[in-house]
Amino acid sequence: MDKNEKIYKVTIKETKGVCDTPLFRKMAEKGDLTSIKLQGLINTDVKINGYASCTIETKDKTFDLFYFNTEEYELVSTGSSIFAESVKTYFGDCDSFKLVEIKTKNGKTYKAVPIISMKEESENIEE
Repeated sequence: MDKNEKIYKVTIKETKGVCDTPLFRKMAEKGDLTSIKLQGLINTDVKINGYASCTIETKDKTFDLFYFNTEEYELVSTGSSIFAESVKTYFGDCDSFKLVEIKTKNGKTYKAVPIISMKEESENIEE
């Protein structure tokens, strides 16, 4: 292998919703995904309509990245495993979330907090 050869490999571990398409997979594998960072959207309300968990390998490092697609901002990315778990836990039960920063013993990270609308509450009461 040439020392100057670039390495960029994406392993898609899980996809749901609008990210569960051949086009998304092709774009991810080619490195053609354009996303904004979650840190810029803290305390924002969004509607999440899909997500993908990926492992990215470059010449210098290997890391996990979580992409989620919103109606308002399209593709957003984060390395926070706590954030990824919060989306996976509630995806399908609701689509509206508040993006928040939380403190942990290791510092700050992020979480998606479900927003329960009055419509959803009244539907549950009727059942």
